[in-house]
Amino acid sequence: MKSFTLIMFLFTAFFTINAQTIKENFEAGKKAFFSDNFEEAYKNFNPILQSEAEDFETSFYKGLVYEIYFDFDKAISMLTNAILSRPEESEPYFRRGVIYDKKEMYKEAINDYSIAIKLNKNFKDAYFNRATDYIEQKDISNAIKDLTKVIKLDPKDDIAYYTRGKLFKEKGELKKAEQDFKKAISIDKIWKNELEKEIESLKSGKK
Repeated sequence: MKSFTLIMFLFTAFFTINAQTIKENFEAGKKAFFSDNFEEAYKNFNPILQSEAEDFETSFYKGLVYEIYFDFDKAISMLTNAILSRPEESEPYFRRGVIYDKKEMYKEAINDYSIAIKLNKNFKDAYFNRATDYIEQKDISNAIKDLTKVIKLDPKDDIAYYTRGKLFKEKGELKKAEQDFKKAISIDKIWKNELEKEIESLKSGKK
């Protein structure tokens, strides 16, 4: 019995360390890649891509590496494998949704973000990304609902206020638009020049 317990402990420890190594390699490779150190990125990414393992972590991080290399079809395939391995995880659905966005497959992206949100009700980025896809599909009402959820989850999200304000303006709800623009400015002064002009146009009744 003790021998069996020891074997199970070592087995679990091996896969925990392996998963940590894959994540560490990915993070180091990502940092190197976006610092234009492509040789170092390759050294870290290559062991992940060459792995023949089909566990969740390997499939997930393979998908992220392929995304960085703009091989979106392989990225989707790997993330789908990760989803099949652990359908209860929200992150692979979200990441696959991001790639569908890059391929301008907005319906598929919305579906993945919706599943991610169902699995994690507080997934702010999934709400925001789904809102941008609703905007692409001219579904302004649902976009506003998702941006409102983003703001509830993070009241300091100035981009959500900015975006929702633009949508309120488009709908002709000028008072709500003005309130959102003022809130965005109060959070980050970067919006001051642009949105003060917007507010002036709202006061004059212009869209």
